[in-house]
Amino acid sequence: MSSIEPMNGTEWQEGVAYARGRFVAPAEAVIPIDDRAHQFGDGIYEVIRVIGGRPLLMDYHMERFETSANAIKLRLDRSMEELRQLVLEAISRSGYSDAQVYFQLSRGLARREHAFPNIPSHLSLTVRKMDDSAFDGVREHGLSMTWTDDIRWKLCYIKSLNLLPNVMAKQAALDAGYQDAILVRDGFVTECTSSNIAIVKGQTVYTHPANERVLHGVTRRFALKYLRDTGVEVREEMFTMEELMQADEVFTMSTITEFAPIVKVNGFDVGNKTKSKGSMLRQLQSAYQLQIKHI
Repeated sequence: MSSIEPMNGTEWQEGVAYARGRFVAPAEAVIPIDDRAHQFGDGIYEVIRVIGGRPLLMDYHMERFETSANAIKLRLDRSMEELRQLVLEAISRSGYSDAQVYFQLSRGLARREHAFPNIPSHLSLTVRKMDDSAFDGVREHGLSMTWTDDIRWKLCYIKSLNLLPNVMAKQAALDAGYQDAILVRDGFVTECTSSNIAIVKGQTVYTHPANERVLHGVTRRFALKYLRDTGVEVREEMFTMEELMQADEVFTMSTITEFAPIVKVNGFDVGNKTKSKGSMLRQLQSAYQLQIKHI
């Protein structure tokens, strides 16, 4: 998952792009109106962080991409190794040291009918420069959140192009003066609009189980492995907003923002130990930076 700041002016037109089997200028009109991504949101995507010219946790991203494709019976017309090589070529062409790679796969270009067409799928990709320092303040000082009902579909583990409920929740939070929204379904916290979420009580970390109700985050996966490898008790269990408000720590996990503390919810202070030296959050931030140095 990611939390990407909006770009103004023509900045979004910069970088490297790939569509319809060739590298193109990002602003070039190459996607026909009949692409099913436009008309049905019929496709999947991934976002990979690039540090020092190298993709971070790429194996996890590729595995999730393949899982999402299989879940919606989306035809993969190239192997994961071929896709990996294409991503690496795009990064090399960009010349960027720090960037984000976005790639999506739609079911292809066909007459608008609901039934799956028997046609090649369509892969598109962009590499755009990223200023990582833009997120330093959030990682250090934290986020102010609200919460809202989780109205998304029931297969959130699929990294689908259908993000309208996430977009609406994010915008409602911004309009109300908050930075993001925590999503709640049937009384339990699921995740945020573009990140997973965890709480700490005592020395135990809690996060929603990796089932169909949440995205199986790559940064979340890194975090849980690190914590378990270092002997920390991790429970993949559902928790309520009341439990979140009373937790010692509350933080988000995502590809772009990495690990960020949540310090307020609806104006009330939460997670008073989250930003302290030696907290689970700070341990994860340090471990992630070590991971970056060794990619």
